[in-house]
Amino acid sequence: MIKIKYGKGYSPRLFIDRIVVKLDFLPGEAAHYTHIALFPLFDDPECFSGAKPANTMQIEKKIVLASVADSKHYAHFIYRYADQQAQWMRLTLHPRDMGLQGFEDLHNVLGQFTVNGWGSFVTGAKVTQIEVSVDLEGIPFNNVHVLPDQAKTVTVYKSGQQIETFYFGKSKSNQTVVYDRGAKRKKQDQIDKAGPCTRIERKKSGLNLKVHELGKLSNPFSHVKFIDIPAISPPDEAKEYLWTLFTDAVAQRGLDPALKLLPQAKRSAYRKYLAAQKKNWWMPTTIWQSWPTVLDDLKLTDPKFWT
Repeated sequence: MIKIKYGKGYSPRLFIDRIVVKLDFLPGEAAHYTHIALFPLFDDPECFSGAKPANTMQIEKKIVLASVADSKHYAHFIYRYADQQAQWMRLTLHPRDMGLQGFEDLHNVLGQFTVNGWGSFVTGAKVTQIEVSVDLEGIPFNNVHVLPDQAKTVTVYKSGQQIETFYFGKSKSNQTVVYDRGAKRKKQDQIDKAGPCTRIERKKSGLNLKVHELGKLSNPFSHVKFIDIPAISPPDEAKEYLWTLFTDAVAQRGLDPALKLLPQAKRSAYRKYLAAQKKNWWMPTTIWQSWPTVLDDLKLTDPKFWT
């Protein structure tokens, strides 16, 4: 039996993989000051990197984070301006890879052209998108079956003959991704971390939250249903061989594609049976109790820390 030890420092590990925030400026003196202070810094290699051509209204760069070793985890920065005034700026961040020190680096750069550095974003910026993830260390991906809502678009990704990723929902909406993190680590030669691990990523858009309100984010994993595929057929299945054929199809195609092979009545009956086969190690409510700690460890939503 697979067990997960819940608690700080144990699996499952909740973290923010990616967040996109946008800070708008009203026309006026502050917007002009920001523009005048910012523009010379684009040529400073200790502040910005990247050579994507700018147009007459928008500049796209990466903010250099001195403590972050891999430049792909630098803050992605887009700046829109007009008439020598800032209109808005957008940041795409990878909080888990940045850590608190990375946010302090970001704060130091932002502080050169905003009033309170990252604090200005905490109080004034809107969260346009967030990706929250959970690593289930010790849970093999081939032990994972997710029962999606019937209306969900489900895409299955295979590498060779092995299923490695499930996508629930469309990429431009509130999508859930479940994949074999252990297999990805092996491909990246992270052999010391290549044990069984399943990752769940939940992308949420259109939140209508400011950064300092992220503590109000509702549990993005409450809808996820991890279930068993029993060897025993449903009690009302008169033809047991149909269940055997179905479980073989699940192994080859994934749960949702296998269900879609069935006639509507049979599909509904099987879904009802499977919905009762919940994994006892999946506790989304317990996992989400650590959300305030995730925010506090990064001081992500604390304006007082950044003043």
